Amino acid sequence: MIANTYNRLPISFTHGEGVWLYDEQGNKYLDGVSGIAVNTLGHSHPKLVNAIIEQSSKLIHTSNLYRIESQEILATKLAEFAHAGSFFL
Repeated sequence: MIANTYNRLPISFTHGEGVWLYDEQGNKYLDGVSGIAVNTLGHSHPKLVNAIIEQSSKLIHTSNLYRIESQEILATKLAEFAHAGSFFL
């Protein structure tokens, strides 16, 4: 049983393509909600799918208690782009 944490809307999505979500009746919705504690990368983009496949074949998750080289590379790029000192991922 799902915990009653949020009031759920009576919509059930079956799949997504880019910024679009589709429900069980085939209705199309613009996904303007990133979700809760998640990102806004869209749905089913081939580059994203391939990146997830590649990464998940190595590691899915490790704690921030350890060095994560790819995370350090991303944080450096984001800091340079945003002219910020550091990022917490």
